[in-house]
Amino acid sequence: MKFKLLAGAALAAVFTASGAAAQEPGWYGAVDLGYHTPDAGEMTSSNNSAAGAPYTWDLKQKDDWAGFARLGYQLNDHWRVELEGGYRSGDVDSFRGGANQVVTGLCTPGVLRTAAAPNCGAPTGSIVSWTVMGNVIYDIMPDSAINPFVGAGVGINHVKADAIVGQFSNVTGVVSATNPGIQNLTVNDDDSSFAWQLLGGLAWKATDRLNVDLTYRYLSGADMSLASRGTSTLQPGDFTGRYSDQSVTVGLRYSFAAAPPPPPPPPAYEAKQFIVYFPFDQFVLTPEAQTVVSEAANYANAGHATRVIVVGHTDTSGSPAYNVRLSERRAKAVADALVGLSVPQTALQVDWKGETMLAVPTADGVKEPLNRRSTIDINF
Repeated sequence: MKFKLLAGAALAAVFTASGAAAQEPGWYGAVDLGYHTPDAGEMTSSNNSAAGAPYTWDLKQKDDWAGFARLGYQLNDHWRVELEGGYRSGDVDSFRGGANQVVTGLCTPGVLRTAAAPNCGAPTGSIVSWTVMGNVIYDIMPDSAINPFVGAGVGINHVKADAIVGQFSNVTGVVSATNPGIQNLTVNDDDSSFAWQLLGGLAWKATDRLNVDLTYRYLSGADMSLASRGTSTLQPGDFTGRYSDQSVTVGLRYSFAAAPPPPPPPPAYEAKQFIVYFPFDQFVLTPEAQTVVSEAANYANAGHATRVIVVGHTDTSGSPAYNVRLSERRAKAVADALVGLSVPQTALQVDWKGETMLAVPTADGVKEPLNRRSTIDINF
């Protein structure tokens, strides 16, 4: 039930998020809190029972809280690595085995049980696990506000049996020297072993630097050994078994990476004039002229020009009336080319001046290349 409540609360939080960008490369720190469920561990004794075989008991713990601290590095959008320290605690729930082992497990210590009062409570004590793991994590959708991730880790698990004390579970019948009323077993030892874990979950990008992580972990590893101390005939020796655990946590992950630089400001567009030149007595655009018109169209479109004025001109060669018509053709040829390059026709103004507005003043009848032109004035 605790797992369901925790997972439900976390999912409700992450699914309220909106779009977000991927995390910047760099260091991050995180803390996670939640609950864990230790799997029942099969523990085998080093000494044989009176039946001639080792004791094989299942050690079960109660669900309890778990906490983790992480220091990691975001390598790129998808991959990150981290060093994780974990803590898991849990009271002992039972330590029982099969009925064919003479002593089938441990009960609440110090309680004299008889055939008339055979009830068996739980032994006392707890199991505490400290882990140090190196994790590699893959972010599946780093550009999404809700980012699923998977990962794996290896490291060390240090387990401490904290004063586990229990009594024979089969002390029934007449109490005698060969059947003592109370025979207790104490396990108060610690050991470390290789550990590995698989993990997965969802991350919600709350801000540019802060993520909320919902994480599931499955932890297991190599066997470890815990020494026991019995009384009277109960002397199992060392118990060997594997610690396995499942946990669900909610955590906060904060990035220390430098913020990305702000986007460059949009280019400033100012009023600008382009000049298109024509050969003598022509209004067809040359390749050079087409290049100038294309540059003017790109500039106007990029800056969303509000007014584009095209004016045609001629030199003084030819009659004034002929030059007016020629300048008109030159202006319209440029305007048509601009429209063909997506300059809005509504922004265009077209005019022609003949030989009345010379770029280079000359006498009448002079063929001046700089006067054979159309100007394109772009305004924003």
